[in-house]
Amino acid sequence: MKNKTLRVSLKANNRIFSIADYIEHEIKMPETAYRYAEKLISFGQTLIDFPLKYPICKNEKLSKRNLRCAVFDKKWIFAYKVTENYVIIKDIIWGGSLV
Repeated sequence: MKNKTLRVSLKANNRIFSIADYIEHEIKMPETAYRYAEKLISFGQTLIDFPLKYPICKNEKLSKRNLRCAVFDKKWIFAYKVTENYVIIKDIIWGGSLV
């Protein structure tokens, strides 16, 4: 299998920063915010190793776009698309919002 390149949408990238910002400023834990952002980024990078590991999203809106959903830390869902050359992280979604 050909190695794929990871791409992160602006929306997903902004989500990582807003999660870290919330932890840093609202919860007042700047070191935790940095570490959590690093964990989010690291998890996203693992998606290129086995891009088909996670199923097509069960959420109708996401599945219509043929997005796969990978759960991180039992809270966050990485919605991503696999193409011939890329794994594209489209969004990182709070799991509780997908009901």
